[in-house]
Amino acid sequence: MPALNHLSASADPAFALLRHAAGLIDRRTGKPRRISAIPLRLIACAPLAPTRDMMPAALWGAAIHRLDHKGALL
Repeated sequence: MPALNHLSASADPAFALLRHAAGLIDRRTGKPRRISAIPLRLIACAPLAPTRDMMPAALWGAAIHRLDHKGALL
């Protein structure tokens, strides 16, 4: 599983310019959603598309960050 964390580092730079990382924020605590102590983040070209279907909006907010060509948060 650790290899999946680095898939974006080898992606085509032309595609990488359009990517965003979308994460869930618990509205009650203000903390990010975690699975096995790792923050849940989805990579997408359209920043709001994955957040609409992930969880109910009443409980979860979205944190969206642009990614550079290597997949690092900007």
